[in-house]
Amino acid sequence: MVALALALLLSTLPSPDVACEGSTDAGETFPTCFDPGTGWVLGTALHVQDEEAALLLRTGILLRVVRTSNSKGDSSWFDSHRLFMTEARGGTHEALTFTGYDGLLRRHVDEGSLLVSFGRPVRIPFPFDVAMSLRAAHLERRVWEGPGWTLETGRVGLLLDPVRTNTEWGWLAVGPAANHTLRHDRDGTQHEVSPFTSLLLDTGWETRDGRWALRATGLVGWAFDFDGGSHFRARGEVALEHVLLAVNDAPVSLRLAATGVRGDAGLARRDEAMLSAGLMVRPFGER
Repeated sequence: MVALALALLLSTLPSPDVACEGSTDAGETFPTCFDPGTGWVLGTALHVQDEEAALLLRTGILLRVVRTSNSKGDSSWFDSHRLFMTEARGGTHEALTFTGYDGLLRRHVDEGSLLVSFGRPVRIPFPFDVAMSLRAAHLERRVWEGPGWTLETGRVGLLLDPVRTNTEWGWLAVGPAANHTLRHDRDGTQHEVSPFTSLLLDTGWETRDGRWALRATGLVGWAFDFDGGSHFRARGEVALEHVLLAVNDAPVSLRLAATGVRGDAGLARRDEAMLSAGLMVRPFGER
């Protein structure tokens, strides 16, 4: 699915000099490019889990910042921030998910290098960009499981990007990650930690006009309980967005998403598979 979506995006990728303005017969201009990484998101979707469909509501704030590094002239930072992301779904799998902050901070250097300081210092080419993935306050309340909740207090990933694009339109970051999670039920609260024993993937590609956007994330590895237990867990999500139209210059997009979880869903660490399809609007997005 990821390969098919990526091939579709590459085939629709406009040239770097793509025009971002159209004009009417009267000479008035209007935007035709949209930034999928910035704006207030408000959306609804049909969510399918265990052969049951239910309504899903989604909202949050996206912010993307591109800046030149203060410490190195030939490098740039491409930072994506997602704030207060909230999803609520009904049906028999009624649940609420809230993420206070989720971000990817990627640094691109025109000529990457690695300094080896053993003995005589040697500088060698380094064919990767570096990135850091951060997430804090990820809360999940699954009403259908009964009393209780899970809270990932924090997660950090130290990632390398072999694609090394010098724009915000594409990235492929992968590397080790650490996180701490609380699982609370009627029997008490359990602590779970993964001390860089998990592998994190964050990759995406967007057309330069912003009308197509693909993002895939994944986490796989081992987590350990404070009582000495351990377990293997894995999860992944792929989301494809396409701008269908714009209402008063606010883009309205179709969003298709698929999520798979093994040994990590909810209090019982279930295996799950979910699909969703719906519409979302960014009324205060960048163009």
